Amino acid sequence: MHFAIITEKNLDGSVRTLRSTVHPPPRELEERAKTLDAHLARRIPSIEAKLVKSGLLDEAVPNPGSKKASGNVLLWHALGRELDRICRERHVTGRRERRWLWDAIESLYGTERIKRARRGRTRLHFEYCYRLGQFPRKVAERLNWSEWVYFFDSPTVREEQRADRWLMGTAKRTRNIDRRLFRRFAENLNKRIKRMDTSVLSDGELFQIYDEIWNATKKELRAATASRKPR
Repeated sequence: MHFAIITEKNLDGSVRTLRSTVHPPPRELEERAKTLDAHLARRIPSIEAKLVKSGLLDEAVPNPGSKKASGNVLLWHALGRELDRICRERHVTGRRERRWLWDAIESLYGTERIKRARRGRTRLHFEYCYRLGQFPRKVAERLNWSEWVYFFDSPTVREEQRADRWLMGTAKRTRNIDRRLFRRFAENLNKRIKRMDTSVLSDGELFQIYDEIWNATKKELRAATASRKPR
């Protein structure tokens, strides 16, 4: 299904930028973009109000450019679940289309309560929330938000989102994921496959590499712990 979305508007409310999978977009697609615009104009404030009511988000809206709290994993997981619902309902399926959606929320619909400063074109706060929202809450809350950001920030994970599916399976088999183990695993993962084109690998081949690095990391940390024990 073709997709179009308004990502920027002029001061008078007219469309400044419309992103579309078809160029030029037919009139029908432009009308769908306007319908989506009206929906998001209601939906995003409603989501923020819901997060405020649940106690996850402050009621006061910070001033633009002011220092904001980093938030916590429960807040961003809840937001991610809401973003996932929007994507499902509006058939936003690809990464490119999701990026357009995040741009629209950033510039048109979200307040400073949920927006965070961009740290580059590929490091997108709403994308990280969306990805976290794919995990069950019980898995998400095992780690702090900073650990999740570190994982999603890793170049080998940013571009290879099958890592999320592997992690879900590993989390189900592992009673406790230690924060130190998780961070060290991400470091070792980047070292091992930093320049590897993982898109050519099957799920089985890729997940085998992840398993090998995960198990090697656990052995590495056990050895480090044992070496620090008094003899």
